[in-house]
Amino acid sequence: MFENIAQLSPRKSIVGPRVTVVMPTYRRAHQIGESIRSLLEGTFVDFELLVRDDGNGTDGTSQAVIEAAGGDVRVRYHRNREPLRMPGNLNAGIQKSRGEVIAVCHDHDLYKPNFLARLLEALDLHESALFVHCAVDVVRQDGSYVCSHVGDWSELTQGDSWLKVMLSSFHCPVCALTVVRREAHEKYGLYDPQYGFVSDVEMWMRLSQHGDVVFVAAPLIQVRQREPDHVASSNWATLLRTTSAIHRRYLPHAYSGGGCVYQRLRLECRVSRQMLLGIASQVKHSFRPRTPKQVKLQPGGDV
Repeated sequence: MFENIAQLSPRKSIVGPRVTVVMPTYRRAHQIGESIRSLLEGTFVDFELLVRDDGNGTDGTSQAVIEAAGGDVRVRYHRNREPLRMPGNLNAGIQKSRGEVIAVCHDHDLYKPNFLARLLEALDLHESALFVHCAVDVVRQDGSYVCSHVGDWSELTQGDSWLKVMLSSFHCPVCALTVVRREAHEKYGLYDPQYGFVSDVEMWMRLSQHGDVVFVAAPLIQVRQREPDHVASSNWATLLRTTSAIHRRYLPHAYSGGGCVYQRLRLECRVSRQMLLGIASQVKHSFRPRTPKQVKLQPGGDV
C-alpha cells in the first residue's frame, strides 16, 4: 500500500531534539516572522525549527526569518532551488528532521505558549496513538477573532473509529496540524504528492489505520483565514475531486459489504451536492452590476 509513498529514514543518531517543527512557506514574508516568534517564545524549548522556503527568494522571506530567529540556533532556513510544492516541500523537510516526533506548523498561524507542551503531554499519555491534534481559534488576517473550532471527541479515539469520522464529511476534523510520532512516518510513509494540497487528509486517514488518535480540546493555535486569492478558493473543483478520490480510496478500509455500498452512495450524493453548490456560487458571483454608460456632454448642451 505504501510502495509509491516516501518513508522517513531512521534517525542517524539518538542525540537530537525531542521535536522537529517543519514550517513550509511560500510568499508570506509579512506573516512568517510572527509565527516563528510565537513558537520560539513557547514554554517547551527542546525542538528544532526547519523553515522550508518554496518561493523564488525575492519576497523578503529569508530576511524575515533571520530577524524573527534573532540568532536562535534552533531555527534552520532552507530555500529550495526549484519549487517542490506543498507535499514535496514537507517531505523534504521531514527527511531532514532529527526529532522523535514531527510537527508541521503553518507560516501564517500563531501558536500559544503551551502549544507544544500540551500536545506532547497528551501524546505521551497514550502509547497506542500515532498522532495528536487540537482545537483552534480562527482569526482574520489582522489577527482579530472570528470563531473557535472545538470538537466533542474523546481525548483518545481508536484509529478505525477516527477513520470513519474523517470519512463522514469533506470538512476535515483535523483543523490545523498534527504532532506525529517519528516511527509512524518510518513505517507508514510521509505525504503522498498525488493528492496535492489535501495530501495531509490522506496521510491522517492512512495513519488512522495503524494507530489511535489523541485530541486536545483546548484551542492552542490561532489559524488565520486564507487570503482571498488562495489556491483553495480558486481551485475548489479540483480540491473537491481530489478529496472525494481520497474518500473513495479509504471507504473499503472502514466499511464492508452493504455498509460500504451505502457509504459510497452517500459519498457520491455529497460530491454532487458540493459541486452544484460550487457552480451556483460561481454563477452568482459572475453577475456584476453594469457600469452606467458614460455620456459625453456637449458644450452648452443638455444630456
